[in-house]
Amino acid sequence: MGLTGYFKSGELSAVIGPSGAGKSTLLNILSGYTTYGFTGDFRVNGNRRDLKAFKPNVAFIRQDTSLQPFLSVKEAMHFAANLKIGTHMTHCEKRERVRSILEAIGMYENRHTRTGQLSGGQKKRLAIALELVNNPPVLILDEPTTGLDSSTSNQLINLLKKLALEGRTVICTIHQPSALTFAMFDHLYAIGEGKCIYAGGAQNLLPFLGALNLQCPESYNPADYLMEIATHDYDTADDNQLEKLVALMDNGRNEDYRQSKTARVAQLAAMKKVDQLMAAGLMTPVTAPVMSASVPPHFMQGSTFKPLTPINELSSRVWDSQTAGIGNTGSCCKPKKKNKSRPAIELDPSHLCKRENIYATPFHRQLSILLLRTFLLIWRDSSLTTMRFAIHLITGILIGTLYIGIGNDAAQTLNIFRYLFYTIMFIMYCAFSGILVKFPLEFPIVSREHFNRWYSLRAYYVAITLADLPIQIICSALFIVPTYLMTQQPLELWRFGMFFLIVFVTALVSQSIGLAVGAALSLKLGSILGPFFICPFLQFSGFFLMEKDTPVYLRWMFDISFLKYSLEGAMMAIFGYDREPLPCSDLYCHLRHPKFILKSLDMADGNYTVALIFLLSILVFLRILAFYIMSFRLRLFR
Repeated sequence: MGLTGYFKSGELSAVIGPSGAGKSTLLNILSGYTTYGFTGDFRVNGNRRDLKAFKPNVAFIRQDTSLQPFLSVKEAMHFAANLKIGTHMTHCEKRERVRSILEAIGMYENRHTRTGQLSGGQKKRLAIALELVNNPPVLILDEPTTGLDSSTSNQLINLLKKLALEGRTVICTIHQPSALTFAMFDHLYAIGEGKCIYAGGAQNLLPFLGALNLQCPESYNPADYLMEIATHDYDTADDNQLEKLVALMDNGRNEDYRQSKTARVAQLAAMKKVDQLMAAGLMTPVTAPVMSASVPPHFMQGSTFKPLTPINELSSRVWDSQTAGIGNTGSCCKPKKKNKSRPAIELDPSHLCKRENIYATPFHRQLSILLLRTFLLIWRDSSLTTMRFAIHLITGILIGTLYIGIGNDAAQTLNIFRYLFYTIMFIMYCAFSGILVKFPLEFPIVSREHFNRWYSLRAYYVAITLADLPIQIICSALFIVPTYLMTQQPLELWRFGMFFLIVFVTALVSQSIGLAVGAALSLKLGSILGPFFICPFLQFSGFFLMEKDTPVYLRWMFDISFLKYSLEGAMMAIFGYDREPLPCSDLYCHLRHPKFILKSLDMADGNYTVALIFLLSILVFLRILAFYIMSFRLRLFR
């Protein structure tokens, strides 16, 4: 692909082209979503693009508008506002901005509806509204009308048109626009076989084609006619029409067909007049507008229209392209005097402050908001949590009934050993499978929100880690407490505490493995291959084969098996620390003395403290590893 062109603020630009022409790839590169595998020169207001400074100022809405289904529209907007808007706005001002945006997109009446119950068009509009809360100067959308009917598509494009008129740079790809939708675009950028075949005003497309003796039939949509030429489907005598289009357009460098300033002002004046007639009741629209058509102040002198969110108000960024030069050694973070003659938008990321924190809110604020949202989602989606609780409690009662009364009987020593191992295995696998699908299911949402600078990946990772802790504690207690009491293990609080702690830490370790596997693999592969990552640790746990009976060249596997340390710690909690000999209910019990029990099971040298320290160490290591795998995958799949 080799393309040349530019997009202006205040214009609604459409990137069109046949499938495989490179539309989505172009948008990914323009937005910074894709940062490798291409070369080129990207400039913003004539200055070379600084990607780190540019990203906080662009909102990229992909074709898949994944939303949290258990949040209402109003809640989703408030979470977005609190994450994307800094402390320069009060809570009341944020609420007012959310209200005004919802009214502008025509969804204020649906503010209490959960996003999972919205229609396709409403989800698209909400996805746009979520990115508008911090007033981004650049809005890029990948096929926003896909899957929508013509009426909903027109409403959505109308919304984008009004957002562009407020001074934003709005770029979107669109597949087979209708004639009405086609006429709404200010700028058309057509791609064919990776090259620019047209760049200019939508109304100038037919004169452009006429210059090459390509006459669009009256019954044809000009966009469809151009696509047929781009795919060589239109029956013409000349098979090199595509090359001629590229040559005449000079691959995007020809500016003769862009909309003239006079036509632009005339169009805006006409839209203003239509709004006035509609407001006076002299004209009835065919379709209720999503936003009232308006003319931005910097386009028409004397206009009293107040934009939805003034584009020169930047919530989390500070710049001044007119007073901060490239060679300016002064601090760009100092407030500048307002220049009355400056335009409403000045996007010059090369002069932005090179701050370490590129997010609007600090880490602790992000963490608190994400924790609140996660707990709210867990509370709303209570079926999964309730199922986890029920499984642990029912299984615990079943196992307690199976091993009832064995805890203080020397004749049941091996069954006590089996009970301890089963407790570790059950809680470990439940914790592993419960977290395995967490990240794959939320991957589209996290990818969009993280790229659009809602929060750092670190804050999200810590939030999901902390949010699951109380649930895991309850699950472990629902299984361990009834089984511990029903099996009549030693009724000493400190022994129970040691046993509970070692099993709980084991569950956290298995969660870490689940997070790492879920972040590295897809949902299908993770569900199939996930348990196999635990099998090697299971084989060298000391339950199926003792270390002393293992070949010498494999004994090192016991030293890295976290299940071996878990089982050893559990045995030390129950039988260690000078426990008295167990009563024998049979004529002879070979395993009565706790020290002899530990020795026969190859755990005479076991140490609870060493086991706990090892588990905590591997827990920290796996959590860090899972975080970097998650971060790598977010970058890899761009």
